[in-house]
Amino acid sequence: MIRLHALLILSGLLLTPVLADDASDLNRALEQAVTGAVLADAYMRACDQYDPDSATLRRDAMAGWSHRVDLAGYQRFLEGAASSLPDLSGDIERQAVPARQAVASEVSKDISICSDFSTRLREDAYDIARPIRNLLRLADRFGIEVADAPALPQIDSVELMPLIALSAQLAGKMDEIGSKAGAEQNRDLRAAREEHAMQWLQQRPAVAVLGRITKKDELREWRGDRQSAFAARCLSFAEDAHEDEMERDVGGNRVLVGEVRWLRDDAEGGTLGLRGCRIFVHDPSTVELSSMEDESAGVVLRPPEYEEAFAGAGKGIAEKDIDRVLYDGRFENRLDGFGNGYTDRQESIYVLLRDGTAYRHEWNFAFTDLNVELSRQREPGKWFSWSESSGSLKLTTAGGVDAGGEIDLSEARGLMPVPPGQTWDQTYYYLNVGMGGVRRDRDYAFASNGQLVHKRGGFVAGNFGVNYIIVAGEPDIATSRYSFDGYTLLIDGPDGQERHFAAIFEDDAASAPEEIIIDGQVHWMRKDDE
Repeated sequence: MIRLHALLILSGLLLTPVLADDASDLNRALEQAVTGAVLADAYMRACDQYDPDSATLRRDAMAGWSHRVDLAGYQRFLEGAASSLPDLSGDIERQAVPARQAVASEVSKDISICSDFSTRLREDAYDIARPIRNLLRLADRFGIEVADAPALPQIDSVELMPLIALSAQLAGKMDEIGSKAGAEQNRDLRAAREEHAMQWLQQRPAVAVLGRITKKDELREWRGDRQSAFAARCLSFAEDAHEDEMERDVGGNRVLVGEVRWLRDDAEGGTLGLRGCRIFVHDPSTVELSSMEDESAGVVLRPPEYEEAFAGAGKGIAEKDIDRVLYDGRFENRLDGFGNGYTDRQESIYVLLRDGTAYRHEWNFAFTDLNVELSRQREPGKWFSWSESSGSLKLTTAGGVDAGGEIDLSEARGLMPVPPGQTWDQTYYYLNVGMGGVRRDRDYAFASNGQLVHKRGGFVAGNFGVNYIIVAGEPDIATSRYSFDGYTLLIDGPDGQERHFAAIFEDDAASAPEEIIIDGQVHWMRKDDE
């Protein structure tokens, strides 16, 4: 490891009384900070010369590291120290020259470090966040005036634009720091991208966007099979009337105005958290929309809605094309931030086809009703190729942000359809306690005469802040008729027929299975003592 020698003699600063310990601390912090910064710069220079093809990877790694250690704060310290230590920059440059030469020699013999620069930046020599904090903390004791981080100029006006246009602008601002692909694996880079975009947004008193209300507290712009990369989510409303209007107008296009509280850079797109939200109907004659010439960076594929994904009874994946259906479930007991125990349920259904492809099914109707062509186009991250060798079963993601990723299903359990004409005289229940003490339970009481009593309920009982709360609701009970058609549970009730995905495990008895799958979730047989 290349290291730099001590760089600083503080005698020129001791014109005012300071503690010797402070001088020693400042000298040590400066030596550590300069060593990390100079070496990081040296590797960037050498790799630019010997491995230009990995420039994007290095830029992403450097941006994430710079944000983590506050390299901008270090640079402001050096600028502030220029008057008190006029020779400092020269001292640093004199030591940097041989360091760059040594690094260049190393890289010329092995360029592998250039494409894996993030690993090098995790070494101790580059862990300079604390030394930089110490420099900034001690600066004023030695008469070094460190300027505040420069603030962007404020913009008084609020410009109305489609959410797709704002999404494209945000993508461009974040890409000024580093790539989105790099941010998926580097949380420091992701934080740096988010901070840069937030600083740009906070120049404005609020944002005003046009889009479709997709949830009672969320807006996203739709354009055919595409949607805005960013969603705008309301954390609070200026008035109750605006909150009521947004919930009432789900599915309609509206203008949303709010103050940006936070921004989250997700694997695909992102989310804006707004407070003080207001909802308005857009009148093009009075308020003109701003736009961008190229908005392509602001759109992503729009996942299909239920009505689009449902092709019709039996119009989806044909059973003759299915090799097997698998259930992969994981249950972990955890504690939330208030000390409440909860169960983290991770349940997935995979349909492996004879042509070597596979599909992860997440709808509550059966995959035999799925609009397959639309699903392949609009939810590519749910499609895979699969291979099996020596007892190992692996899926490789075919598309989407996780393209190329692998999933091991070697331990997954096989499923089969309920036999035609099968009836049960058993009750099956679903129970889950989530974060915050939120309990959800469901009962399906099947009778051998074809009657089904479905009960659904829930309550909250848990710690919230310094309080313990209990909120109970009335259970919802419905009586219907039931039958099975392949992987579909048919429920005929007063409001018509419902189609639900249902299956049983291959190693279970079809006449009285211990467990059943309904809507992708496992339900257990209720015993006499439960």
